[in-house]
Amino acid sequence: MGGRVPLPLALADRAVRRRFFTKDDAEAVLDWCEASGHKFLGMDVAEQLPDGNWMLLIDPILDLSYQTDNFEAVRRGRQFLTEFATSNRIFEPVWEGRNT
Repeated sequence: MGGRVPLPLALADRAVRRRFFTKDDAEAVLDWCEASGHKFLGMDVAEQLPDGNWMLLIDPILDLSYQTDNFEAVRRGRQFLTEFATSNRIFEPVWEGRNT
């Protein structure tokens, strides 16, 4: 197993902040993980404060590092996005895969 494989540039360029994405773009990252065979491990969430700064949230957080079925992990990632997406939240999908 390799480390975190870089996203294709066309997708990486859509990041709102470093590796954080809007709900729709986070779903595109999940699609890429599934299509490329990269193991989806979970997702962090940041919320924009009224002053414009971002705060990393400790709840909700999605940790699927124990999940052995990648299809199920991606499905749960999509479910997580649907449940916790708001207009002031961004998401950082976490995955690992081989550099190929």
